[in-house]
Amino acid sequence: MRARNVWRNLVFFIAIGLAGGTFAAGYHAIGSAPKGLAYIFTQTPRYEPKAWLEGRDRFPEGASLLLVQGDVVRLVAPGFHDSADATASYDGARVLFSGRLTGAAPWQVWEVALDGGMPRQITHCDADCIRPLYLPTGEVVYTKASSIEVAGKRITFAPGRYLTGAVLYDGRILFETERRPGFRELYTVYPDGTGVEALRCDHGPDRGDARQLVSGEYVFSSGRHLARITSASSEQIEIEEPDGNAIGPVAEIAPGEWLVSRRGKLGGFRLYRWSAENRLLSLLEVAGEASAVQPVVVAPRTPPREFPSALVPTRAAGNLLCLNARISRTPMDGTVVQEVRVYTQDVSGKPALLGRTPVESDGSFYVQVPADRPLQIELTDAAGKTVRREPGWFWMRPSEQRVCVGCHTGPERAPENKVPEILLKSIVPVKMTEVGR
Repeated sequence: MRARNVWRNLVFFIAIGLAGGTFAAGYHAIGSAPKGLAYIFTQTPRYEPKAWLEGRDRFPEGASLLLVQGDVVRLVAPGFHDSADATASYDGARVLFSGRLTGAAPWQVWEVALDGGMPRQITHCDADCIRPLYLPTGEVVYTKASSIEVAGKRITFAPGRYLTGAVLYDGRILFETERRPGFRELYTVYPDGTGVEALRCDHGPDRGDARQLVSGEYVFSSGRHLARITSASSEQIEIEEPDGNAIGPVAEIAPGEWLVSRRGKLGGFRLYRWSAENRLLSLLEVAGEASAVQPVVVAPRTPPREFPSALVPTRAAGNLLCLNARISRTPMDGTVVQEVRVYTQDVSGKPALLGRTPVESDGSFYVQVPADRPLQIELTDAAGKTVRREPGWFWMRPSEQRVCVGCHTGPERAPENKVPEILLKSIVPVKMTEVGR
């Protein structure tokens, strides 16, 4: 029976490969790709970029990946019912994508060589697996349902929905999650799930579909426009492109030149080449009434740095050192802070107290918390009244050692060069690993 199934699948892929050749021969883009430029984009009748926040499909009427090389346009995954979310390998020879062979099947992660051959299935998920990305180690990170996995291992452990976005040049994974209903926020995490933090701690506007440029800055969708963050200390800057209506992700061709999707007057998205220097838009795609989104340049690029994990899987806790809980980048009367409380969630999803401990005169505290569990911190005054409590949740991994500068201080703040008082008293953290301790 197994041999028969393998032969049937082989015949199927031969058939869809021939169908793909016929499609390529009959397809005409609005403009051929500029000399030397090859790119992939997702063609879809309807695109809803924030549908994942509600657990819905971003491509409710289907999607197909197209590869453009000069005057040649062809399907990347012929025969698939749906294909989207392309990511080119660092050598430019292969592409990861999410796809499904039938409309009833879950989305899976696939890989295919761009010079031909049958797609290879990477995941066998019981739920949708989408937005795959290459890691420099050769592993693949992707979103499964509402969490993020690396090579089949989960790395997110807090409630909410998550969506992979990009792998940064320093090896971190950029992802997005819902901050409040309908509003996305950008976060980063290392491939082993450690060091999760917001890209900016300013509770800014809606941010999603981000990419990091070679310059190090981030470009992303913000409402109906594109915006950028140029460094850890800068504020969000809206990009001045004609008429607005552009969305991410963008694909960088060269410094100051991108492929970008823009919303047309009739609601669909078209693909343009954008020059930031002279603010010039050149229309490239789309055929018929479909939308062209998710552009990806196919070319060799420098792999990010590999991240050497120091986790010890046999341990069940992580240590968190806060240098000064009395400082914050947003208004807070830190002088009244006397105690810190740490919460997790019980089986019903409600907050459950793990423990409490005094805050030292310099604002420092040192606690041990359970690994791979939702965590939330609350600061209280002498009467037990809440001074500041995190609105969301974070997590720590087994044996993770983490230091935070202060309460919601932002990634641009550097700590003072001194030993915190809590470590002068004891180098043993206060254990808060079980509910009720």
